[in-house]
Amino acid sequence: MSDFNTLARPYAEALFEMAAAGAATNAWDDALQTLASWVQDKDARAFLSDPERADADKIAFLAGIPVSVDAEGWRRFVQLLIDNERWPLATEIADLFRAALRRAKGELDVLVISAYALDAGQKAAVTSAMERRHPGMQVTLRESLDPDLLGGVVIRAGDESIDASVRGQLEQLAQNLRN
Repeated sequence: MSDFNTLARPYAEALFEMAAAGAATNAWDDALQTLASWVQDKDARAFLSDPERADADKIAFLAGIPVSVDAEGWRRFVQLLIDNERWPLATEIADLFRAALRRAKGELDVLVISAYALDAGQKAAVTSAMERRHPGMQVTLRESLDPDLLGGVVIRAGDESIDASVRGQLEQLAQNLRN
């Protein structure tokens, strides 16, 4: 996942910069979300993965997605994805673009992964800590359960990741013992 984000980030950042300059961030956000859902379709993935298919056909396929952005800009973008074989990163590009859009609006999406559901007090503590860490940002907390963590939490906000899980601490201990 992080490798995909590393590869997807330049595309998302360049698109966000271009979209913001043209005051079209919401339209591009919608277009990228649509693209992400299209390339997750099994038949679409088979079509785009087929080495026998001409790149021009793949570009025409993606350029034909009904979106509300500049048609030429959209075509150039999907051509770039096909030419560089980055179309499988559509979901990551869309997610990173949306995160940039939310940051620009002063919103911070925080994902808390824990072994057990957090109670109201724990949610408030995490929200408060993230608001102190990111002054001026409106924190939106999302939760995900992962019983493999054993205990503790992993907090992800944009590029920031805080691993305060038992599993993470055990992995860190093992790493320290090997060195």
